[in-house]
Amino acid sequence: MQFKHSGMGILLAVVCLSSSCSESDEQNLIGRWQTTAGPNMIFNQDGTAYSINRGPRRKGRYYLNTETKPYTLIMDMRKSTINAVLYFDYAPFSAKHIELTPRFVQRTGEKKKESDSHRKMLYKKINPNDPTAGQKRIAVRATPETT
Repeated sequence: MQFKHSGMGILLAVVCLSSSCSESDEQNLIGRWQTTAGPNMIFNQDGTAYSINRGPRRKGRYYLNTETKPYTLIMDMRKSTINAVLYFDYAPFSAKHIELTPRFVQRTGEKKKESDSHRKMLYKKINPNDPTAGQKRIAVRATPETT
């Protein structure tokens, strides 16, 4: 009888640990992410997402599915000029680094198809309050010429 309760305790602990891991992945995703290989992203706690790539922000919704292997990041951008639902393989490396790999695209009115690109995009989380973050990270300073 005591063994039966011990087994249930271990099972409960495993379930709690696994659910806390997926919650931390979802919480970690919230914020601003920057890459050199594609669009920059903003993920908000309310489920809204913004894609920023040489122009205006494109607004959509996102969902992180932590029950798949690899994890799947789904971005519904149908109400933007992207006009598609995008599916990415999601791999977190640390609290400040993630990798997104495009897998599928489903344009409005079309069937879900495999993405043309499987290029891995590495993202770094940026602090929006850091004055050196963003497009103007490199400061140009004038130095007096010596003769």
